[in-house]
Amino acid sequence: MEHFSIVIEDISSKIPDEGITLKDFLDIIGDRGLFMSCMILTAPFLLPVSVPGMSIPFGSAIFLISLGIASDRPVLIPDRVMNHKISKNNMDLILKEILNILVPLERYIKPRFCYLVMGDTAKQINSIMIAFGAVLLVTPIIAPMGDFFPSYGILFISLGTLENDGYMVLAGFATVIFTAIYYILIFAVGITLILIFLSFLGLHFHP
Repeated sequence: MEHFSIVIEDISSKIPDEGITLKDFLDIIGDRGLFMSCMILTAPFLLPVSVPGMSIPFGSAIFLISLGIASDRPVLIPDRVMNHKISKNNMDLILKEILNILVPLERYIKPRFCYLVMGDTAKQINSIMIAFGAVLLVTPIIAPMGDFFPSYGILFISLGTLENDGYMVLAGFATVIFTAIYYILIFAVGITLILIFLSFLGLHFHP
């Protein structure tokens, strides 16, 4: 398979000046593979500060693509998601930043712990974890770097599966699980703060 940096540069050169819809973006990715699609669709979220308005359409696409991988059949993505348009400036920024992340990773990725990526069962488990990461990505929770953590989990699992790198898959699993725990803690802290505020106002709730 081509180096990821070459793939991203090829995709970047095909973005029209007027911007591009998610449908056309996936068409450009083409036959490079569904895991490759999931990997590239994490691009808007790999920075601590994400491009606004991307998490729902891109996260939904990742979720549906990964379900298609798990079930070994294509899953139709709704037109509302597929017709979401991204400006050329935003796409150039996104693809430039993913290049900055992928180029250093290329030096360390290699086949190892291959039993975590080889065979139908491993592929299904990995795609289900990607789907779970996508659910976390679109979860409407206010948390610092809330999109950042699940996107890296999806990226690592996709990269590891594409390159038969079980270590990378394990890193992705750990990142997705960490994100789930992080969200639960953020939610618990939020509920606690709300109850403290209500108590301060003289309102008390008892089970």
